[in-house]
Amino acid sequence: MTFDGRPAQDATILRYGLRRLLHGLVFDVVAISFGVAGIWMVLKDGDLRVAGWTCVAALLSGGAVGLVQAVLHWRGRRWVTAFDATGFWWTRGKESAVIRWDSLAGVGIYWARRGNTTIRTVELCPSQEIDRGDPLLWHFIRDTDPVRPGLPRLRYRVSVGESHQAYEKALRQWAPPELWFGRKEQPASYRGKPARMKLDTVNGQPKEPTR
Repeated sequence: MTFDGRPAQDATILRYGLRRLLHGLVFDVVAISFGVAGIWMVLKDGDLRVAGWTCVAALLSGGAVGLVQAVLHWRGRRWVTAFDATGFWWTRGKESAVIRWDSLAGVGIYWARRGNTTIRTVELCPSQEIDRGDPLLWHFIRDTDPVRPGLPRLRYRVSVGESHQAYEKALRQWAPPELWFGRKEQPASYRGKPARMKLDTVNGQPKEPTR
């Protein structure tokens, strides 16, 4: 839930946004360089044939993707996650939200292989109803089959990538031991999209949640 407090002084702080910025830096730079190469081709020889313009379009598309990703990573560079005796914290600037340990039925890490890439996410499975409209936590909410009886379909899913060891260590340190269900392998397509209640309404009633 959204909260006006802050993690405890002895909390484990993991700079989620900065890690994401640094991990995505190489891809962003390479993709942007493709766009620069496309612009250079046009400036060097504006009279390109169809194949040339096709190549330019592909390069510019790659550059646009890199630029968008770089902007998103930069804007989120100050996002912070933290673990303490209360629970898991998500901080965005002056706003904070906490998922309390006593509101959870299980915690763990999912992972999957996609080619040469390994996907890893922290799974926080609540024992109580989730607020799908929470302004900070809604984009973590997923609706999926539980890994064991007693766990809910709805849970919070946080992509952690190459930082998974730090997140696992923090979970094992701060989460109650009985919540830990370990690492579970999943199909490569498991990450899904946020299951959020739309903010607009039909006849004064909220629309069904999107998945």
